[in-house]
Amino acid sequence: MKNKKTAAADTLHLDEIVKDTLLLVTGLSDLYTQEHSVMVAELAARIAERLHILPAGIEKIKLAGYLHDIGKHAIPAGLLAKPGKLSAPEYELVKTHVTVGCELLQKLKVSDDVVRMVGEHHERIDGSGYPAGLKGEEISLGGQILGVADVISALVSKRTYRTPSGVREVGQILMSETPHKMAPEVVLAALDCLETEVGDVFTLSDKIGDLLDEGRRYH
Repeated sequence: MKNKKTAAADTLHLDEIVKDTLLLVTGLSDLYTQEHSVMVAELAARIAERLHILPAGIEKIKLAGYLHDIGKHAIPAGLLAKPGKLSAPEYELVKTHVTVGCELLQKLKVSDDVVRMVGEHHERIDGSGYPAGLKGEEISLGGQILGVADVISALVSKRTYRTPSGVREVGQILMSETPHKMAPEVVLAALDCLETEVGDVFTLSDKIGDLLDEGRRYH
């Protein structure tokens, strides 16, 4: 019979295989989501380090970052890339990517902690987020970190319908969401990433080839 340590290692191993496989499959149909997922994972890990989260916790947060948008496979590609504001029905459809992603990861037996964080990356402290409208401490720290990393990645990434934001603009947007939507300590850690590692943050998507090559080496 396996002890808890061995069982945890096996779970992490399986989570990594799921992550590597889904990330590569995502890249076949949606390169932007693939790159975005890599950036969110890397940013989230750096934020978590600054918050002194233990290595095992950082690894789970990073995994959740890679997997957080996997549910977008269920959303029409044209809708995800649509320039301008979405209509109310379109926005409701896009929002389903969170629930769809969690259901998929649960079927693939991804660990509960990772699935929980994936399900929380659009939740906000004041309850204005989705899909469950969680508030405050109902949202895990990992989920809050993913939420901030997700916003940063979306802002600094180049899309066909808008230019990427600079460091100052990203900082202003994050601070405008603090403390009612985002936790101050998480935002401050994220801003420290932007200030001290600005070059790395803004070129993460350029390094996707190397990062994905590493992912192909199953553990």
